[in-house]
Amino acid sequence: MFKPCLLFVCAVLFAAGAGAGEIGKVLIIGNSIMKHGVAPQLGWNTDWGMAATAEEKDYAHLLYRKICDQVKQEKAPELQLARISNEKEMKGWDALKGNDADVIVIQISDNYRGKKNKEEFQNNYSQMIRDLRGDRDPIIVCLTNWGGGALNEMIRAAAAENGVLAVDLAPLAADPANRAGSEGHFKNGGVNWHPGDRGMAKIAEATFAAIEKPLREKVAK
Repeated sequence: MFKPCLLFVCAVLFAAGAGAGEIGKVLIIGNSIMKHGVAPQLGWNTDWGMAATAEEKDYAHLLYRKICDQVKQEKAPELQLARISNEKEMKGWDALKGNDADVIVIQISDNYRGKKNKEEFQNNYSQMIRDLRGDRDPIIVCLTNWGGGALNEMIRAAAAENGVLAVDLAPLAADPANRAGSEGHFKNGGVNWHPGDRGMAKIAEATFAAIEKPLREKVAK
């Protein structure tokens, strides 16, 4: 009686793609700090996180490598970089509903241009967390605004309301050494506002520190 049941369980695991306790996908939802296309008018001629000097030095890829080193799987997790369609109004994540990511990093709000209140920002952000989670239990971490300000408190509140992690980038952004302008690689002020190589490394370190324990626990299951 037990053999058919055992075969069924094995078949389900095989169909799922990743074994029990494995991290199958890391989803990072961001803005230009995560990835910015070529913009010659800004003196930006690459397509990775602005303003790192190489793809492997932007926070998304640094964080991904830290996760891979932590889980030590035979098959590395898939890395997916994504955006919402309307960050200015904190809307437009429908395409990301039903995702199958095991780790979700949310790094948006710098481009928000709506009212900085609970009704228009925090409630939408909170709903986004719920929609991204769905009926699963991924590790979710919310990064606050690189630019600082009132939105950061609302992001932390939305994260707490939904029982997910939050990382405050304000202390990192407040240190001029973490901005690209301190490194001298770019001339455009908008580019130099972004984190440079040092800032990117600090973001990756802070984010990984937040998820390291739940990641270890998830892999151990």
